[in-house]
Amino acid sequence: MKELNKIPVGKVSRAARFVKTGAKVGGNYLKHYSKKLVDKNHTREQLDIDNAEDIYDSLSELKGSALKVAQMLAMDRNLLPTAYQDKFAMSQYSAPPLSYPLVVKTFQKYFGQAPSEMFDTFTKNAINAASIGQVHRAT
Repeated sequence: MKELNKIPVGKVSRAARFVKTGAKVGGNYLKHYSKKLVDKNHTREQLDIDNAEDIYDSLSELKGSALKVAQMLAMDRNLLPTAYQDKFAMSQYSAPPLSYPLVVKTFQKYFGQAPSEMFDTFTKNAINAASIGQVHRAT
């Protein structure tokens, strides 16, 4: 799974992420309806897959409460098309981890020192990650 090197935290950067995602979804619709002009039997299946991927990626990048939205949507199996259910279900058991440099930066901000200064050993790669945290092995 792709590691995150930064999390948008300001209002403007988070809003910009939603705008970027909206543009991608709009592009997906343009692509879908262009194909539909050529082939009247073209279905929405690929459109739903592409949109689910773009929306999930955006929510995953924002982490926290944004990723919680994907988790909540995944709980009701009849609410969204299958492509969305399948993609959003990933948020319940797997979220993209933060990169090690971002973990170090977070440790320095909140604890005043790097993980290597606090622990004898500290794994650089997360063992698991969730919407609001991740796990590293440390001794």
